[in-house]
Amino acid sequence: MQAWVGLQQTPDGPRSPEISLFGIKLAMKKFVWAMLLVAGCAQAQVDVPTASNADQRQTSAINDDVSSASRAGRKVGLVRGTLKRMDPIHDQLVIHAFGGGDIRIAFDPRTQFVLSENTRTRLTSIPAGSVVSVDTVIENGKLFALSVRTTTRSNAAELNGQVVRYDTVRSQLTLRDPVSPENVSLRITPTTTVINQGQRASPQALSPGMLVRVSFSPTQNAANNVEILAERGASFTFKGRIVALDLRSRVLTLFNDSDHSVRELAISELDAGSLRLLRQDADVSIQAEFDGGRYNIRTVSLSSQNP
Repeated sequence: MQAWVGLQQTPDGPRSPEISLFGIKLAMKKFVWAMLLVAGCAQAQVDVPTASNADQRQTSAINDDVSSASRAGRKVGLVRGTLKRMDPIHDQLVIHAFGGGDIRIAFDPRTQFVLSENTRTRLTSIPAGSVVSVDTVIENGKLFALSVRTTTRSNAAELNGQVVRYDTVRSQLTLRDPVSPENVSLRITPTTTVINQGQRASPQALSPGMLVRVSFSPTQNAANNVEILAERGASFTFKGRIVALDLRSRVLTLFNDSDHSVRELAISELDAGSLRLLRQDADVSIQAEFDGGRYNIRTVSLSSQNP
């Protein structure tokens, strides 16, 4: 240390301490600028998003919106069906729900439209007849679409339809497709799985009028799995809030709490007392019977949540 604070002897004579300190300061400045340059490069590498990070943010955007709605206390329901048309005047989607009935769902710029490949798309690029899954909430007394997931009909490997007939000799299942004027025929193979109420069943259990969900191979035209959703004469219990009520058409729309789905139920032969229980936003328990075309309400009772 004494060599730096005292006079330093050089061939030209003693060097003052100011000259030595100037050298130290110059070296320190170079060191500081070098460190700042390294830090800036590192920060730039951190701030530039990679393609995978962008994809992850895009994929999670819908889930964030749905979870945000749930945290806000709004029940998020699911409507699955086929897109019949878009009503640009009233900003509504008209969905033919699996199980029968058309449902109108409002949308606005907040609604996100996503293809099955998690690629954003505009609404006008979703053709009528596409199979869609719509996350919905009740907003201002109406169903509102948070997000719409879709896959083009040509790429669909799943079909919800109604059994027209099952040919046991040819092992051929014929279905009525809600988006096609023609019936769809699929082969039932030894590897096809048939499920009825959570239990495996024989293909012989398939009968006309049943509502089924079928996953199939488009290239082989063979059914992989057949799930029986409803059969003629079966009774169902629905519990939830009445979203909409149309006494002229004798149809009500119910948000079903058990599976967070939206159901359209037919008001068939109800007495005057039961009809008085039906009002929008009422929490009800409904017994309905599937007649092969729609769910007919048989009994109605108010749930304990009602004041």
